[in-house]
Amino acid sequence: MKSFLLKDKRPIVKWGMIPNETYFEGTVPEGYSLAVSPSEGYVIIDVDRHGKIDGFDNVPDNIITELNNTFNYKTKNNGMHYWVKYTGNRPLGNKTSGLGIDLRTHKGYVVFYPLLDPRDCMLKVKNSSTILNKWLEKLFSYVD
Repeated sequence: MKSFLLKDKRPIVKWGMIPNETYFEGTVPEGYSLAVSPSEGYVIIDVDRHGKIDGFDNVPDNIITELNNTFNYKTKNNGMHYWVKYTGNRPLGNKTSGLGIDLRTHKGYVVFYPLLDPRDCMLKVKNSSTILNKWLEKLFSYVD
């Protein structure tokens, strides 16, 4: 995992060049936000609500129940970020689904909204179940 600052939703550094386990320290300055890129093996499921698309309409109830039991927080638009330790074995892409649900892997990042150090939250991240893995793989796997 690593964290860095965003200004106007854009990284202020070449974040892909930041080594893993490098973190922004201190108070996020006004006008900036904190971004977090998960470590390899972890994923962040970003369920959005934009305009007519409500990603929650596309998440099965049994999946939402599981996601509510892992580390999560509300986003600016009343969506959610769900952090999961992916236990499947199929490669997942850092991509959108077109259903109001995006996946962020170690090749992407999200805005981190809690006023906490993201490192302090990792013990709350749960392993994915077989059911969650199959759902993620259906939406975000590179291979059928």
